Amino acid sequence: MNNNNYNVISIVDSLVNITSHTEKNVLEKSLLIALNELVPTTSIRLFKVQKSADKHEISLLAFSANGVVSSSQSSQQAHIVSDELSRAFAAIGQHGGIESIPNAGNSAWQIIYPTFDINNDIFMILVQRCEKPTAQDQQTVHGIFKVYANHLALIEKTQRDKLTGLFNRETLDDEITKILVNDCDDLLSVNLHDARRSSGAACNWLGVIDIDHFKRINDDFGHLYGDEVLILTSRLMTSGCIRDDDLVYRYGGEEFVVLLKASTEQDALNAFERLRLIVADHEFPQVGNVTISIGFVEITNQQTPSDVIGEADGALYYAKHNGRNQTQSYHQLVDDGELVVAEHVASSDVELF
Repeated sequence: MNNNNYNVISIVDSLVNITSHTEKNVLEKSLLIALNELVPTTSIRLFKVQKSADKHEISLLAFSANGVVSSSQSSQQAHIVSDELSRAFAAIGQHGGIESIPNAGNSAWQIIYPTFDINNDIFMILVQRCEKPTAQDQQTVHGIFKVYANHLALIEKTQRDKLTGLFNRETLDDEITKILVNDCDDLLSVNLHDARRSSGAACNWLGVIDIDHFKRINDDFGHLYGDEVLILTSRLMTSGCIRDDDLVYRYGGEEFVVLLKASTEQDALNAFERLRLIVADHEFPQVGNVTISIGFVEITNQQTPSDVIGEADGALYYAKHNGRNQTQSYHQLVDDGELVVAEHVASSDVELF
């Protein structure tokens, strides 16, 4: 078998392996492992790209150095890109292809491979550090990267609600489970949540959001206007006050779920209150003003995703039965004696006084 045939078979095998995965962090690692095996490289970094105003921000998703591949999923902090990378983005925006940045003395190069979303904006980049690569190696890396991006887009399409474009309910349990697993390592008896709290690092919070009097909207104006309220509410949540690294879900009917990071309960309350006020201040076509009620809880040491959602739901239930158009914290309600965790039942069961 000649070398060209061997390379083709290796590439095909790599693509088969990459597209066999659906979990994002596993998919990211499989991409970098494949590239390490196929082309000579010193390091590879995979970044998510977000545009804020006129500036790009990047968050590290995964990286490879000296053959060791690691995911950076636990700390995807966004950083404003350097001037050098900004110039590379501008060049990529013009020609839509690969951009090469030689280092001092031309001893090593940084090769930037972009992928684009449906709006033709850069949404991910792969940065390869290596000796000057051949044109064939660059084509191989870029081709595999684009297949990875297409596969990721197909996965995300199945995870989205068709009406609002938000993540659907099926993806929520997986995300909560990941947080619970990362929060507490039972094997080592290390509570990472306590460590984060003592250091002032951000913790995870879940809010269940319900549109007030939604049935009345459907009855008075019809389901088309009801759907429009759902769509506009989802847009307000994703673009009006929720940061790019927070997650918004269509939970079902007129209910939504938001996962966000905040250092304290007060910070989380402030974030959810901003969301409530933005919706309340918006003038919905034909319908007028619409309000929402929110119940939220910190994801700490609950046993299951249903426990987490159940606690937030208990706070939401309290908000709905005490005037609506308000935000309530599960932990605060328990501390105040307004909610009590029922004994001998699952922690998601709460009773109202």
